[in-house]
Amino acid sequence: MRCEYCEFRCDLKTGSSNCGRYRFDGTQVQEMEPFFFLHPYFFDMEGLPFFHVEPGTTAVQTGTKGCNASCDYCLNAHLTIEHNDNKLTRYDPNDLVGIAKNRMASTICFGINEVTVFLPSAIETAKAAREHGFLTGCLTNGFLTEEYAVKLAENMDMISVSLKSMKDSFYRESLGLLSVAPVLRNIKLFSKYTHLEIITPVTQEMEITELNDMMDFIEGVDSDIPWNLFRLLKTHKRENEKGKDFNETISFTQEARKRLPYTYFSNFPGSKWVDTNCPECDYRVIRRISIGACGARYMNDDLTDEDCCPVCGYRIPILRTYAEVQALR
Repeated sequence: MRCEYCEFRCDLKTGSSNCGRYRFDGTQVQEMEPFFFLHPYFFDMEGLPFFHVEPGTTAVQTGTKGCNASCDYCLNAHLTIEHNDNKLTRYDPNDLVGIAKNRMASTICFGINEVTVFLPSAIETAKAAREHGFLTGCLTNGFLTEEYAVKLAENMDMISVSLKSMKDSFYRESLGLLSVAPVLRNIKLFSKYTHLEIITPVTQEMEITELNDMMDFIEGVDSDIPWNLFRLLKTHKRENEKGKDFNETISFTQEARKRLPYTYFSNFPGSKWVDTNCPECDYRVIRRISIGACGARYMNDDLTDEDCCPVCGYRIPILRTYAEVQALR
């Protein structure tokens, strides 16, 4: 019996499981610990980061342990790769909805580790959240099978895909994944079903030519997709990571905004590239501050009630309701 959730398609009959989070019970594939999550915590929407989803609101974020990748720069390696006696607690879908209600969060988000390794629990929770008026989203490496990428997109109101490279060699050597091709396919797919944002960890070896290739690809899907360039620093197995030169990436960000107006550059203090400017008149419609951690922090905005620029009337793509997700399909 092969697991069909991700492109590894592990043969669970032989006990071979890349992520270690599914098993074959003799009849079907099952999660090892359904609805068992890490303790939920609260995060600014911009810190997840989702820059174009209900700016200034709070999300409940949780996850489990394990991953189908083994990134050498994983920020949560103690959870996703090493497992270090992580203690999970059962939270039924309505438990997470209740937590969101009690803290007046607007969204439930699955991050911390790869959503693909607990996909049935995430989807069931998303269905319950939708019934109570909450948006639900996730962060993913995008290495799902096409069938389950569709199911994820149908049930998640927002998805952030980490597009880490355009090179198969990088995916194999630094991530332990077979190819970037399924990720590119699923980005196109997600854009047809749900609100999509893309994040790219910029490593010190990444060339501007590769960023240009990413820009060409994203523009070919939808030039309004928010793209967050994330300055990578020393982490996990990358003890000597120094981060790519600031000026080179800033220059690229400036140029990229001419074609992809919602391009951002974060993960260092004082970045001037986390604000949202109107593509039509360049007026700053959303102000954020970069304090050095992931994403940024919302400060204020001048959007009209219809999420338009107050100067020229250009509409900025901001997700606020499930009805807007439905309109994408």
